[in-house]
Amino acid sequence: MSLPAAAYFVASSRLRPGLDGGYTVATMQRAADLAAAGADVTLLTFDPAPTAGVLRAFIDLGLATPATRYRNLFEELRDRPELLRAGELHPVDATNARSDDPRATLVTDRAGAPLLRLPFVEAVDWYRSSADVVVFAATGEVLGALRGFGELYRRWVDVVVAEARAAGAPDVVVISEARSLGELLGPHPRDYALVHTVHSAHPGPPYTWDSPMDALWTGWFEAVPSFDAVLWPTAAQRGDAIRRFGEGHGPASRWFVVPHPARPVVGGPARDPLLGMMLAGLRPLKRIDDAVRAWREVVRRVPGARLEILGEGPARPALEALIAELGLDGSVVLRGQVPAAATELARAGVLLLTSQYEGQSLAVVEALAAGTPVVSYDIPYGPAEMLGASGGGLLVPSGDVAALAEAIIGVLGDPAAAERMSAGGLAWAESHGVEASMSATAAAVRAALAVRRA
Repeated sequence: MSLPAAAYFVASSRLRPGLDGGYTVATMQRAADLAAAGADVTLLTFDPAPTAGVLRAFIDLGLATPATRYRNLFEELRDRPELLRAGELHPVDATNARSDDPRATLVTDRAGAPLLRLPFVEAVDWYRSSADVVVFAATGEVLGALRGFGELYRRWVDVVVAEARAAGAPDVVVISEARSLGELLGPHPRDYALVHTVHSAHPGPPYTWDSPMDALWTGWFEAVPSFDAVLWPTAAQRGDAIRRFGEGHGPASRWFVVPHPARPVVGGPARDPLLGMMLAGLRPLKRIDDAVRAWREVVRRVPGARLEILGEGPARPALEALIAELGLDGSVVLRGQVPAAATELARAGVLLLTSQYEGQSLAVVEALAAGTPVVSYDIPYGPAEMLGASGGGLLVPSGDVAALAEAIIGVLGDPAAAERMSAGGLAWAESHGVEASMSATAAAVRAALAVRRA
């Protein structure tokens, strides 16, 4: 199914090479897939940090091309300060106008004149704040304010959309990849279709369908009815959300299942049947310590087995200490951040996933596409759907280290079983590739545009 003719904008709070793990990779790949399918697509980011070199780095990683269009709110305001200075503003009280909070961020125009001051909000939901974003004239005089980050973001998106329509776009579709953006854009008047993606699991511990959610997810679900379509990465998560909120929340007829597409690997390095691999940030969420503990039994029963962990994070010191304590210095290696880590999966005899939860797990998608067997905890969401459909790996109860070790040994110690899993993973990847993903995306966009027109 072809994509509807429209100007497409893939919006993210930030996109930085090496940051935010699979979220960044999946977002960049979605934009690239839309462009390859013939869509007129542009990336939008809202990060005040300098963007110099960002696109070049994504090109080097194979996540962008020289034709990729990448626009940033603050870079454009620096170049076009009139977008704020000439627009309608709210009055600012004198105390706020003279604020000298050193934690506030002053943004200047290209001439070095003050343009706006971003308030510092010490809260995880800082984006919800209505604290004044103060706007300055080129002379430094206070012109007025925008009410919070939401009004600032919407001002720019409305300009971007108006420019696309003026250039002849028959429709405009904004695909929000970040919950914060969806909350700020969705419940307000707009002249475009808003499609929202999901990247992570919404329930908190113990990760059942009715587990408590943190305030960030609760606020997002309150905004969901204002979205024109929602793209869930798994059918299980969509089902759990419907079970929790009811068919009328959305409504669910505008909720679509659009998994991360697989990209089958052709050729590549020779596979090492005794090599285990993990692609994960070194964070408690990933429970890499479980994999290390399991590996002690794996090495005892499969001599020569090795585990490479690709990723970086704050848990490194604790993991290094655990590896030394268990005497695994020669068998478990923390390789740190590895560019284009997924390309190494074809070397591995097995991929391990020990997270507490996932949105879908891009690592599992990439492993199946490489023909690499997977051993995963049975967690929400993703592994059960992918491995059950493909036969490309084994599921074990979440948190059961002994069962994890037995499953790994079953793959590394049984070449025939490993070969069957490899073939199953590759077959699944062939049928769950980019074409299938774009077809599902096109159906969601058509539904979203129909909602807008109605």
